[in-house]
Amino acid sequence: MQAAGSKRLNLFVFLMFAALLGVLFGTLIYCYVSGDLLSSLSVMREGFLKTRLDADFGQLLLKSFGTGLLFLVCIYLLGLCAAGQPFTVLVLIYRAVGIGAAAASVFSAYGKGGITLFAFLLLPEGAASLLILVLAARESISMSGIVFRMLLGSFDDRHMPDITKLYSVKMLVLLAGTGAAALLQSLLIIAYKVIS
Repeated sequence: MQAAGSKRLNLFVFLMFAALLGVLFGTLIYCYVSGDLLSSLSVMREGFLKTRLDADFGQLLLKSFGTGLLFLVCIYLLGLCAAGQPFTVLVLIYRAVGIGAAAASVFSAYGKGGITLFAFLLLPEGAASLLILVLAARESISMSGIVFRMLLGSFDDRHMPDITKLYSVKMLVLLAGTGAAALLQSLLIIAYKVIS
């Protein structure tokens, strides 16, 4: 039992490290892109910020929750595949790269003034979504390993329905966490609009 807990902790640490490397990579990508691509990214950044600042509370909540839901569904489905483990890590890194590039674009455009924008518009949602995705990826990789062992015949499949139900419940709890993070993010954006 202690060995299983140690494996889960090691997997969590590995996934956190992969996510942080993804954020760093996204930041570096933004910093070293060509001028033409950078100008097109600045148009996207302005659209991203304008969309967030012009949206009402309901739109903010739906957009933030929808993004988290999309990534969680991908990771959930990959957990049900025997070969889903590497793709689960890639989905996590893809999300982390996007967060890193978005953060770099805000700081690039607003300098020190970007700290406030970053704190209200990106940091809470980015940090919460990465933590939730890391936890979801850990569950997905574990479930994918169980499915793989079952296909090889080294796992008793009598308990598979119960294991799948537990996996689904864990993902629903993480989905509720995504909803809470989306609510917090929407409230912070509204607060930013009020104080700025």
